[in-house]
Amino acid sequence: MIHHRRGTIASARTARSSLLGLMLLVVACGSEAGTDGEGETSDGERSASGAEGIPELVAAQAELFSTPGAQTNAWADADGDGDLDLFVGFRGAANRLYRNDRGVFVDVAGEVGLADEAETRAAAWGDYDLDGDPDLYVGYAAGDRPNRLYRNDRAEGFVDVAMEVGVSRGGVTRQPSWIDFDGDGDLDLFVAFRDGPNALFVNDGGVFVDEAEDRGVADPRRSVGAVWFDMDGDADLDLFVANQNGDEDGVFRNEGGRFQDVAAAWGMNQPGRTEAQGSVGVSVSDHDNDGDLDLFVASYGPDILWENQGGGRFVDVAPGTPLAGDHHSVAAAWGDVDNDGWVDLYVNTFVSGEPEARDFLFRNGGGGSFEDMTPPSVLERGSSHGVAWADFDFDGDIDLSLANNDPSGSHPLYLNRLPAAAGQRSLQVGIVDRDGRWSRAGATVTLHREADGYTSSRLMSTGGGYASQGMTPAHFGLPPGEGTLSISVVWFQNGAARNATVSGVQPGQFRGQWLMLQLGVD
Repeated sequence: MIHHRRGTIASARTARSSLLGLMLLVVACGSEAGTDGEGETSDGERSASGAEGIPELVAAQAELFSTPGAQTNAWADADGDGDLDLFVGFRGAANRLYRNDRGVFVDVAGEVGLADEAETRAAAWGDYDLDGDPDLYVGYAAGDRPNRLYRNDRAEGFVDVAMEVGVSRGGVTRQPSWIDFDGDGDLDLFVAFRDGPNALFVNDGGVFVDEAEDRGVADPRRSVGAVWFDMDGDADLDLFVANQNGDEDGVFRNEGGRFQDVAAAWGMNQPGRTEAQGSVGVSVSDHDNDGDLDLFVASYGPDILWENQGGGRFVDVAPGTPLAGDHHSVAAAWGDVDNDGWVDLYVNTFVSGEPEARDFLFRNGGGGSFEDMTPPSVLERGSSHGVAWADFDFDGDIDLSLANNDPSGSHPLYLNRLPAAAGQRSLQVGIVDRDGRWSRAGATVTLHREADGYTSSRLMSTGGGYASQGMTPAHFGLPPGEGTLSISVVWFQNGAARNATVSGVQPGQFRGQWLMLQLGVD
């Protein structure tokens, strides 16, 4: 059985809350010290970064993560013990749930009911029943197999309730996203399908009805990637859908709970693509540190970086940078791998059976500049299929999980070996509701340092990587500098934007922990 243990909860008494109509409480949870992936603490000296500042990423538990055929990967605290566990979906092998025990992983999928052997293409964690633990939606490659929703029943493991609650529709499944698009306090489920209209399952007390057609998001195009965030600044969640096989992309603006495709009007539809071209995976972050959210689209064809200019205006700024290459990209994930205060970008470029294919890790140098800094440990493995960043060992830097669809490929987990001083220049922020339940997928978290004006924003995940959605804190690397931080959260409820700010945060106080913001609302 899976073991449930609660992490440390401590009040951050030195932080000051600013009350913007809502209660904001700062708590911390996590381990007291990081681990190195082999059970030893990492408080001592850490190795320096590789040559010329290339990150040192070291494979952890290589034998455990050697099984080929992984397609999707997603992090969440599945057992409630205060650290991140990893679900990996496969073709040709049983799915796995790697339980994290102070940085050492054990596959417990067979014990908890998740070792399905059907070809799994999609996975998303979300607490659909509001009982405080993450449930798991799993989508399959074959259109004739019902998808599954595994309810997390704690010590009893996971139980498939998809048929019971109304989300068992099968299809060639790609990106699922748990989001509260209607602001009623519970999670709804969007699912992108390659072989039929997309679904929007609206949650009503733990039972779902597909309202995609009525709401205007039943896109019949061949959809793969999707992400929800407030694209036009009007205080609700909009939807970007990445479509393949020459189909144009969709941008569905939320207009009071119904949606209008404005991709063509906004110049984001990508017309004139060939059958061999299309958009695949998507990832959102604040690449230019201006406080709003930008969108990277991994593509068959030139990749795209939609920079947010405000008011629903996005400009592709990839041309002229290394990001614009035609890499046959399938997925991507933003993450500040070197903790310099600028989010870097990992891009998967999977081509089955192609020995020359490779992934890319691009360093964000600020000012719109990117450079290839892919470490040798990653280059030697060639290309892969899915990517997810997470600081699983609580040492302050983000570590890398890859999925590799190739029958000959592994699904490695890499430890980021930043020097200890650099690892400490970070902060990880999560959001819980007044009952301590993880919440607010789609919220924007903005960090600001008064002393030098440094600002950066993150999206609480609504989907990314390859057809996956995790439940992880927002990770901020911090550039060198002194001073306290303020952290603002903006989320959407009942048709209005809500916001709250905590100030006076000392980032060093939360080393080896998550700073959890508890919003005093339902």
